[in-house]
Amino acid sequence: MVNVNEITRQARHGLQTLSASDPYAQANMLRYVAACTQLLTGRAVGKALTGEPLVGAGFRLVDGGERVFASFTRCDGVERIYIAFDVDDAQGPPIGIGLFRKEGEHVVCYGLCKLWSPVGGGRALLVPTGGDGSSGYFTFRDGHAFRWVEGPVPGDFFAGLRRAHACLARQLAASHAEPVSRRGFATIVSNIGQTIVRRPLPLAA
Repeated sequence: MVNVNEITRQARHGLQTLSASDPYAQANMLRYVAACTQLLTGRAVGKALTGEPLVGAGFRLVDGGERVFASFTRCDGVERIYIAFDVDDAQGPPIGIGLFRKEGEHVVCYGLCKLWSPVGGGRALLVPTGGDGSSGYFTFRDGHAFRWVEGPVPGDFFAGLRRAHACLARQLAASHAEPVSRRGFATIVSNIGQTIVRRPLPLAA
């Protein structure tokens, strides 16, 4: 008997692979990875120190995809920022940003995160938004995982979001001149039972 859910899953994975192989989609997703990395860390992609969060992009996590990313974090303890795109619009803006981090014996995913930039520039903050950003935020530290800070962001919440959006737009525009291959790499991740399989996806020229 054929499992309908398995057929649907395989069809979705096939669509994701096809979309990720599109050179324009690749370029767009890697531009966002580069821009977000620059805003949060003040450094370019590939300059991360041991123990610092990793920034990556992919499609909306379904079919247990969030558990795969959680397993990476559980195994190596490295935090992961995940920029999610719509598989039907991979050349468009991301649909969300999340953070996977190990807290005690568990891996927690903070979804619906926003970038918030301070007045006068400086590294952006990562703010899980369940409302107005008053609960707390994550701040980057060289050579370390994010530090959680309780309380509201240090300034007007919505003005900081606008500043971050403008900074991100400038970074995206600046990254157009760089070859795609210098912005990062692409990997297809899947699982066979409990085994996670990774294989490289060639980048377009």
